[in-house]
Amino acid sequence: MANVRLIAPFAAAAGAREISIDGQTIGELCRTLAERYGGSFLRLLDREGKLSKDVVVLVNRQNAHTLSGAQTRLGSDTEVLIMPLMSGG
Repeated sequence: MANVRLIAPFAAAAGAREISIDGQTIGELCRTLAERYGGSFLRLLDREGKLSKDVVVLVNRQNAHTLSGAQTRLGSDTEVLIMPLMSGG
């Protein structure tokens, strides 16, 4: 079970800043979040099931995009942080 920390708007959609979710990969975790909470979680994966470029997903403080994307494996004590992509300047 992964410990998931959420930043707005994801925390508002889930009604919590931290939750525990089962999943063997980031893709499974994202699908579970989308099914359970809907809303902004629906945009975590794109139409092809790949991790969306519009979100930042950190797995044990490493960007999942630079790991294996949606196929990034999760362990029983994995820490995941999900937040929207910030840009601007």
